[in-house]
Amino acid sequence: MDVDVRSRMVLLASVTACAACAWRASAGPNLLVNPGAEAGPSGSVIPGWNTTGTYEVVGYDAGGGFPTLADPGSPTRGMKFFAGGSSGPESSAYQGIIVSAYASAIDAGTQNGTLSGWIGGFSSQNDHCDVIATYHNQQGDLLAQQMIGGVRASERGSTTGMLFRTNTWAVPVGTRQVVVQVRMTREAGSYNDGYADDLSFSLSAACPCDLNGDGVVEDTDFTIFVAAYNVLDCAEPSMPPGCPADFNLDGVVDDADFQTFIAAYNELVCP
Repeated sequence: MDVDVRSRMVLLASVTACAACAWRASAGPNLLVNPGAEAGPSGSVIPGWNTTGTYEVVGYDAGGGFPTLADPGSPTRGMKFFAGGSSGPESSAYQGIIVSAYASAIDAGTQNGTLSGWIGGFSSQNDHCDVIATYHNQQGDLLAQQMIGGVRASERGSTTGMLFRTNTWAVPVGTRQVVVQVRMTREAGSYNDGYADDLSFSLSAACPCDLNGDGVVEDTDFTIFVAAYNVLDCAEPSMPPGCPADFNLDGVVDDADFQTFIAAYNELVCP
C-alpha cells in the first residue's frame, strides 16, 4: 500500500463519523485510584490504597529534608507524595484493578499493560521504591509480573528527588485482575525514605493503529482515524472514550499521530 494513494489532504477533509464503528474498549486511561496521593490528608489513611507497615502520605511542604516542589520529580505533581514511613525496614500499599471489562481484547492477545511512575529517595541514602504489577486470572492464579523500581542514590546523583520509570508488558490471556503494589525499602537511617508520586497503570492496544481490533490496519481504521483527526481535541465530548487515535498521548489527534498511523497503515498486518 503506497502512502501517496492516501494523501494527507484526505485527512483535512470533513468526514462524517460512522456511528457503527467499533471503537476499541481500552485506550490508556490510568486505572489506579488516587495515583498521586492527592485524595485525603497527609498521614497513613490513604483513600484507594490498602497499606502495610508505616506507609504514608507526606506533603511537599513538610520540610525536614523531604522532597520539595523544587526537587526533581513529576512536572504534574500535586502537593503530596507517598513515603515509606517512620519505622520498619519495609512498608507497602496495594490496590486491585478488575479488568473484566477488557476481557475480549485481553483474550485476543491485543492488550499491553503499562506501569509507570516517579520514584526515588533521600540524598545519598539507598532507601528506594519498587512498584510491582501482578496479573491474575479469574481464580486468582498468578499469570505474570512486571516491575519498575530501584532508583538508588547513584541514579539520583545523591540528591533528594524522584525519577520517571516505565515498563510495558503484554497482558496475559485470561487476566481478570491486576494488583499494583508500591513497596518502600529502607537501607539507611531511621526513616524509610522510599518515595513515589504520579503512579499509573493503563491498558492499551498492542497494535494501537488497529482501531477496530481486526488484526490489520486498513481502510476501516483509516476512516476511524480521520473522524478523530477532525475532532482533534481529546477533551471534546464527540471524541470516543479514551481518545484511542491519540497514539502519543499528548491530548490531541494531530499530524504526529498521522505519521504513526501511516507507518502502520503501510505495514497493513499487525505485528
